[in-house]
Parts: sequence; structure tokens; C-alpha cells
Amino acid sequence: MAPKFTTEPLSHLEQKVYLLLESEGKNVFTVKELKGLKLPLKYGHLRVLLHRLEKKGWITSVRKGVYLRLPAVAALEGKVYLEDPFIVALKAFDGYLAFQSALRVHGLSEYQPFTIFIATKNKSETLKLLKQYEIRAIKLGERYVGYEKKNDYLVSSIAKTFFDCLYHPQYAGGYSEVLKSLYFCKEMEWNEFLSYFKKFASNSLCQKVGYLLSSLKDETDYKVPDSMIEYFQKRVRVKTRLDPKRSGGKLSKDWLVIDNIGKKELFSWWLHG
Repeated sequence: MAPKFTTEPLSHLEQKVYLLLESEGKNVFTVKELKGLKLPLKYGHLRVLLHRLEKKGWITSVRKGVYLRLPAVAALEGKVYLEDPFIVALKAFDGYLAFQSALRVHGLSEYQPFTIFIATKNKSETLKLLKQYEIRAIKLGERYVGYEKKNDYLVSSIAKTFFDCLYHPQYAGGYSEVLKSLYFCKEMEWNEFLSYFKKFASNSLCQKVGYLLSSLKDETDYKVPDSMIEYFQKRVRVKTRLDPKRSGGKLSKDWLVIDNIGKKELFSWWLHG
């Protein structure tokens, strides 16, 4: 039986564009990058060729100006090819990998994400990526700092990642997942970590983080610098709930934090292995 291709044949110029992308190893690309390859084509003609390539099934649009290329070997299977969703996300948005995605890049989380988190300076948006993924761009405003290049990724530093995750635990799997990742982190820059709290954090957030760090120190064998605990202790002001969406809880008199999550849930990963 003859093989059944899921794509349509390419014209000479379409082949030229496709093969150039293949030779450059670009499985995800932007129109700007393609123009940079110095094809002898005008911009309007190039856009027409991209439209034809998409219609014939050889590329897929992620968003305006960003495309996935279908490798030739995948043409028989009819499946859209996605080599690295992190790279796609970084091309789709002007930002850096953050929260759960940054934990993954730094090797601090085993969770296989289907949501890719991107920190941006001034834009929040959710973008569907094929059938199984989504990209969530989170606006950080003045907190859009503390990122670096790691391998092929622009990603928040380890210290900034933990600050962001504690600031927005809902984007990192919750406090329990953040504490678990912190426990296994061997390269924490505590001075950098503290600098973000001094510049951006409210007293309430400092109380919560102080409570969580002191609990991590008490419940496990993790070492937290005394200077961290001392700083956060100075920021204690009034009662605050660990999770503002939950009721009940037990008050920590030292931190004035109402723990409405509970140590059993916070440290389930430690108690049960």
C-alpha cells in the first residue's frame, strides 16, 4: 500500500522556504527570523508563501507571526509536531519563563507541565497551543526583573523563581509544591531572594513567607539562614490568612499567620515520601 501523506505537494518556492527552515533547524520560527535568512523575496510574497505552507499542512500558526514547522518525517503521521513548548512560548511572547515552568527548567520540579508560564512586563494573556498545551502570560509590571539565560531559555533566576512562586503560589502548584522544590534546591542565593522582598513585598506576604520558611526548618532538616527568619519577623504586623480563599485555620502567635492549609498538607511530600 502506498504511503498516505497528510500534506499537499509544495511548489518550487515553497520547497525553498521549507528546506531553508529545515537546514537552519527551525521547528518554531517567527516571520522576523525568516526574513533574517535573506530570502530573495519581498515581504508580501513571503507572507503569501507562508499562508500556502500553512494551508498545505507544512506549518501551523501559533499566533500572529509565529509558526511551527512540520518535519518531513511527520508528514506521514498527520500529527502537528512540537519539539519544545518552552521555546514556542518564548517566541510567542516577549518575556521569560517563570513560576512552574522556571522550576522545571532549573530542575527543581518533576511535574510535567501542560501550561507554560511566561512572565511579561505589561501583558496578561492565555494562548492555546495545539490540543494539549496552553501558554499563560502573566503581567509582572515593576516585578519584571531577575531573569537570566540558561541553556536555550530566558528564565527567572532561582531566587527570583522562588519569590515569584511565593508571591503567586497558584502558578506553581501551591505552597506545598513550592516548599518541596525549595527543599531540593542546593543553589539558593538567599541575599538575592531577600532583596526582592525588601523591594516588592507587603508585610502580609513577608509574614506568610516567614511562617513557611520557619515551618520548613522545623518540620524537615532543611537549613534556612537565621538572617532570613529575623528579617521576616520584623515585618510582622497584623493577622493574615495563609490562603485568603479558605476559612478556619490555626493562628501562629509568632507570625500572626492563620494557617488554614495545615502542616499535613503543606508537608505531605515530606511526611509520605
